[in-house]
Amino acid sequence: MGRHTKAFAEVLAQFHLAALRMRQFEDWAKVQPDDVKRILFRQWWTKASAAEAAGQYVPSFPRYLRGLTCGARKKNGERCGSTTLCANGRCKFHGGASTGPRTAEGRERALRNLTLGRLKRGDS
Repeated sequence: MGRHTKAFAEVLAQFHLAALRMRQFEDWAKVQPDDVKRILFRQWWTKASAAEAAGQYVPSFPRYLRGLTCGARKKNGERCGSTTLCANGRCKFHGGASTGPRTAEGRERALRNLTLGRLKRGDS
């Protein structure tokens, strides 16, 4: 054989150990409640969006998160069953409304847009 077989065997053993840990994590994640899965979804989304912005490999969507629903309570008391989730783990209807601008610059910009819109419409 060759003289690199021992090093190769060590790397292969580390790879198998990492794969085993990943399988154990996936098995653990499958049985978690949706709230915990939503936290895992947000973590995955953060990593995927950072990788996409950097032009790197984007990790595929994990199997243990497939079928995760929004879960927000609707007006009739039932849970939302939408599976198309945004970055916060909720669907586009239940993601939460904007609370408005936070900084002084943002408030000033919003006020300018408000007055400009009123001028265009003819309102005072």
